[in-house]
Amino acid sequence: MGNSAEVVHSQDRMSGAPEPLATQVQKTLYDVLKSVPFRASKQSQQLLQYIVDQSLAGHLERLKERIIGAEVFGRRVDYDTNEDPIVRARAAEVRKRLAQYYVGEGNSCQIRIEISPGSYLATFSDPGKARLKEPVATEILPVGPPAQQEGIPHPESSVDLPHSVPDISGFRSFRLGILSIALVLAASGIMALILRPRSPLEKFWSPLLGTSKSILIYTGANPVYMPSDQLIERYKATHHLSDLDTAGHEFLIPISDDQKLGAGDLLEMKNEFATLGDVSANVSVASLLTHFNHAFDLRSGEDVAFGDLRQSPSVLIGAFNNPWTLQMTGDLPFVFGSGLTIKDQSDPKRQWHPVYSSENKIQVDYALIARLPHSKTGEPLITIAGITQSGTRAAAEFITSPQGIRDLVSSAPAGWSNKNVEFVLQTKVVNDIPTSPTVVAVRAW
Repeated sequence: MGNSAEVVHSQDRMSGAPEPLATQVQKTLYDVLKSVPFRASKQSQQLLQYIVDQSLAGHLERLKERIIGAEVFGRRVDYDTNEDPIVRARAAEVRKRLAQYYVGEGNSCQIRIEISPGSYLATFSDPGKARLKEPVATEILPVGPPAQQEGIPHPESSVDLPHSVPDISGFRSFRLGILSIALVLAASGIMALILRPRSPLEKFWSPLLGTSKSILIYTGANPVYMPSDQLIERYKATHHLSDLDTAGHEFLIPISDDQKLGAGDLLEMKNEFATLGDVSANVSVASLLTHFNHAFDLRSGEDVAFGDLRQSPSVLIGAFNNPWTLQMTGDLPFVFGSGLTIKDQSDPKRQWHPVYSSENKIQVDYALIARLPHSKTGEPLITIAGITQSGTRAAAEFITSPQGIRDLVSSAPAGWSNKNVEFVLQTKVVNDIPTSPTVVAVRAW
């Protein structure tokens, strides 16, 4: 974005929102952009600045994926958003970084900037004032009786009523009438919320959102080998490398065919690492639950037992690195099979497996989503699992966005909301970023 565009944004934002709110939001935005989660990512800063500017200015027409891609990331105005999902990818990053900011540095911040999944519109809230929005009947009551109302003397009237107590029954009736109206209006508002048609997104997640229990989000861990200190020191000595050259333990030691590794050269790490796709899926689900003000608990590695799944509605993320996903879906119509596949148990010949390029880069991935209001744990359960991390990331973004859910449920059979249902998704992967998936198979029971 050039300087001239920034000036226009500044002028527009003042006309599209009340100045006190705009001023507070801009102060908050300044703090957010210089915070630890944002200051190392120029693209995240640019995207958040743009979204906040356009939201304050009320320019909803400029908060479209293709327009953002052109104005923020320099793409052609007619570029294919499915082939180049940079806006969706960076928006997910911004949501993740905002969540990190408000958990850490911005924990006591008065203004919260939020971008709901599936949208590029920023909303602004004050957590402290949110609790003051409940309807209170006394707030709409008049301070005193209306002047000159029949049967009620005005408070400043000189009417003399000797040897009697002023008749205030009419005043009481008036106040009770107003109170009754207030209660009716409040009840009507509550009933309107109750009877309001649920969106497809709410409907899909309702088995979990409908409970008051904290939702357990569990992600499997990826076992990896790390070079030991002694292996790193030997390599540095034989190749005359300094600490600056090797960048500490982040340095990747090339392993040749004739190289011999001794005991202790590689360290086993079983529960310390998760893939970027799984982390992204965690952010998508956590952002959704935060949007609906629902409590959740993040777990990973060995930090969960079957008893935990029996006590909490759960979201299981990942497949082959998540033993609970494999166990909870092992007897369903669609299951994960050996050799990195998803297979149809009713037709063993019907299988889906990832496609790789000649450079061994993933090009097409598949994912399995299971929505189980009636799971074997006794609590509602949702699994979000790709064959590789790309599929997991794509599936999570898909079922946490309004448009993705609409596409998903349009392929579901009638009455799906009260049934267990599984979806098989296919996603293309471009430059390690998955595109929006398509549904290739569905089964409900």
